[in-house]
Amino acid sequence: METSDKAENASKHSDDTIISIRNVSKTFPGVKALDNVSFSVRKQEVLAILGENGAGKSTLMKILSGLYQPDSGEIYVNRQWFGAGGEDKLAPYVISDPRSAMKLGIGMVYQHFQLVEPFTVVDNITLGKEITAGLVFLNDNEAIHEIRRISNEFGLPIDPTAIIEDLPVGLKQRVEIIKQLYRDADLLILDEPTAVLTPKEAEELFTTIRKLKEGGKSIIFITHKLREPLAVADRIIALRRGKYVGEILPKDATLPILAEMVVGRKVIQQYDRIESTENTPVLTLEGVNVKDMLKDKWIVTDASFEVRTGEIVGIAGVQGNGQSELIETIMGLRKAESGTIKFQNNEIVQELTQLSTLEILTLGIGYIPEDRTTQGLILQFALTENVWLGFHGYEEDRLERVKEDQKIELEEKEIPNEPIGRFRHYLSVAIDRVSLPFQFINTLTQSIISKLDIRTSSENTFAKNLSGGNQQKVVIGREFAKDPALIIAAEPTRGVDIGVMTEVHKELISRRNDNKAILLVSSDLDEILNLADKIIVMYEGEIVGYGNLADFTTEEISELMTAGKGKEVIA
Repeated sequence: METSDKAENASKHSDDTIISIRNVSKTFPGVKALDNVSFSVRKQEVLAILGENGAGKSTLMKILSGLYQPDSGEIYVNRQWFGAGGEDKLAPYVISDPRSAMKLGIGMVYQHFQLVEPFTVVDNITLGKEITAGLVFLNDNEAIHEIRRISNEFGLPIDPTAIIEDLPVGLKQRVEIIKQLYRDADLLILDEPTAVLTPKEAEELFTTIRKLKEGGKSIIFITHKLREPLAVADRIIALRRGKYVGEILPKDATLPILAEMVVGRKVIQQYDRIESTENTPVLTLEGVNVKDMLKDKWIVTDASFEVRTGEIVGIAGVQGNGQSELIETIMGLRKAESGTIKFQNNEIVQELTQLSTLEILTLGIGYIPEDRTTQGLILQFALTENVWLGFHGYEEDRLERVKEDQKIELEEKEIPNEPIGRFRHYLSVAIDRVSLPFQFINTLTQSIISKLDIRTSSENTFAKNLSGGNQQKVVIGREFAKDPALIIAAEPTRGVDIGVMTEVHKELISRRNDNKAILLVSSDLDEILNLADKIIVMYEGEIVGYGNLADFTTEEISELMTAGKGKEVIA
């Protein structure tokens, strides 16, 4: 859009604008997170923000919610619309901290819910803004009455006396939204709101968003799923590498157009599949049962399935239905009470239930854990050290195969002619044999950074200084570099952008076509529908659906995920 068009467009909508971000920039050590970004939010609209990982979306939202301060630029606010006093026009406003943002009327609903699980709904919603009877006692009755009023007004039914940990994910998110409305939020920021929802729950959220808009609210909707803005947004803006790319209306947008805006190039979303001729079992589970000793209940019941060469088996289910515990059991992080888990590689069959996680990893299994921060990385370590964590149990011949596969050419040390030089050379070789292979580690880490476009100033950067998506790229790159016979990928594209997501999907399909076996766990049903050959649906620890993906409809899968229906007829 030309400058004159921008000015004309801004003038046209100036009366509707509630917040105007003008030339905002923010820099962190080695990274320019936002570079002269300008856009506006209007009255009673749903504004979708798309962007790659590292595009600046999270930084921008943290500035709006008062967690960060911009290095330069200004934020203009329609104080009258927000009920903050003043004339009905835009004026500069400093959002100095989260309390200032809440006082203005900005409410943030985070992807990872900020709830106290053992507390009730009313306790969580009123936390920090309790209604008291006298000086000491809480007036829960009045708070419950207010919560029910908000619930009725915006179509968000909830039981105020329910315990949070007993609620499904969709209702927990509803509590987060009501909590912001209870605090009189007029602008709601939803950060990846469908990341943990089933398709049915996501559709219910879209209905809620429409009702919020009808009720006079404005919503900023952050998502990496390209279809969602087309379903719910009034406008879509894209950020790329900290810069504002452009704006488009949903009626003018298509998935390829949005992908190109976000990534800056055409993105291929169709993958060629080669049917396997071998199709031999690689991972076989028979009657696996797992118990939660703390709560004294079964969390995985009689799990039996297999993953074969040349196929992707996808596990679908609402979070908390046993998928995570099942994967942790396969990887030796939990112990099975009964049943067998067998891994076959090069005609050698191993029983995994009595092996440690390190022993399992060195058999030829790549593991992308669900939680990168606690199971995938040591955040206080450098990237090189985190990459080495995936290889420190490997023998020399396997490291040599990794070097060949990754095309890593190490600098050869010349043998000097003079005696002292030769002595130093052989001493150096001896030290190399008993110490870490630093040259290999550095070269491999640099290769992973380059291939996955990890935004970092150096391979020696601490993992904690990377964004969540870039941390995920480190884990993915490390596990793919092993060239494993079996890849267990739990939420492999959580927190990554559409460009990297496409590359990860291509890599998974490529390894499938190369006769590798892949077990994929994803809360994003679209990801499983796009990649899997077979599907497993889990509900309350049981496998309630298992078979070829083509034999299931999306509606059937959603019903199985949310209610376990059909388990008596679907084998």
